[in-house]
Amino acid sequence: MRCILLFIPLFIFSAIKISAQEPVFLYRDDIVGRWTEYKRVVDSMEKTVGEYPDTYIFRENGVFHKGEAAEGVIVFNITGRYQVDGNRIKITYVNYLLNKASRKTTTLELEVLSISDEGLIVRILASTPECKIYFKR
Repeated sequence: MRCILLFIPLFIFSAIKISAQEPVFLYRDDIVGRWTEYKRVVDSMEKTVGEYPDTYIFRENGVFHKGEAAEGVIVFNITGRYQVDGNRIKITYVNYLLNKASRKTTTLELEVLSISDEGLIVRILASTPECKIYFKR
């Protein structure tokens, strides 16, 4: 009887913990649009974006653009394609600011932690140190 009484609270606690960590399932339509980075957390150190935030554009046809802002002008120097799989966004891109000899195709995988009409929180996978990016529409 004692074993059962101990098991019931343990089971309830486990069920609550599991339901609180449910993954986000995305569709392409969920992320289509323009997202502006407003905060980055690297190894629990928060870095707010200054006067010129980066802009990420996810188009409905799977094309991705990243623009770096400088002195009020956004330069879209990174372009590529993206795919949505479960709660992950896989981006394959080329940085066109590099000279032709240095350009190579790079893959970046983002895990979506939270998404709403107002914001998006992602974690960069395979990043050391751990990095989270906060976006707003």
